[in-house]
Amino acid sequence: MEEKDSKTMISVKHLSKKFGDVTVLKDINLDIKEKEVVVIIGPSGSGKSTILRCLNHLETPSGGEIVIDGIKLEEGANLNAIRREVGMVFQRFNLFPNMTVLQNIMLAPMQVRGKSKEEAKEKAMRLLKRVGLEHKADAMPDELSGGQQQRVAIARALAMNPKALLFDEPTSALDPEMVGEVLNVMRDLADEKMTMVVVTHEMGFAREVATRVMFVDGGLIVEEATPEEFFSHPKNKRTQDFLSKIL
Repeated sequence: MEEKDSKTMISVKHLSKKFGDVTVLKDINLDIKEKEVVVIIGPSGSGKSTILRCLNHLETPSGGEIVIDGIKLEEGANLNAIRREVGMVFQRFNLFPNMTVLQNIMLAPMQVRGKSKEEAKEKAMRLLKRVGLEHKADAMPDELSGGQQQRVAIARALAMNPKALLFDEPTSALDPEMVGEVLNVMRDLADEKMTMVVVTHEMGFAREVATRVMFVDGGLIVEEATPEEFFSHPKNKRTQDFLSKIL
């Protein structure tokens, strides 16, 4: 499925991350091409979410290099530029509770991209329609179900026209019956060739939608392959053990 001539959107070389004396990421190397959907799986505490948080500098790497769309990620000047291009969807939605759904989506395009109120509103309504929630534009976040809040969070990330989207366990805080509505929105994004990096426990989604699946354990990428290869013929013993417990 990978496009032969597509360029590298995210490049990570020898990424490491320590919290005090604890090394969470040891030596992470990965390249993610435009339009790829890379799904990262692994046990709790393996470093999956830390990889994502380093990609948009919510965590400062202890070592290594991250390049996004040709720009080296460094402290200071270009950090906001990178964050404009790479959207993040969190486990717990992170919507502003004192703003309506519409205001939540309009805020960043106006403040960061300098859009007019009219432009921002028009785009926000288009995105709400896309995630099936235009009728909730004037609702407050606490009036929505978890699945609806997460769809609003995805719409908010899309409002910035990002070149890539990072999803950090986007369904793990949801009741089981709401998981599907969020995964459907993510499937649509994959169909539209959005570059995505997804940390998730949803193996059906990984099998169906990913271009590549990575298994992270102990702060290292232990194995990566196409979904077909990964789920049918895992090579590493640790991967085999993990999959045997969850599939």
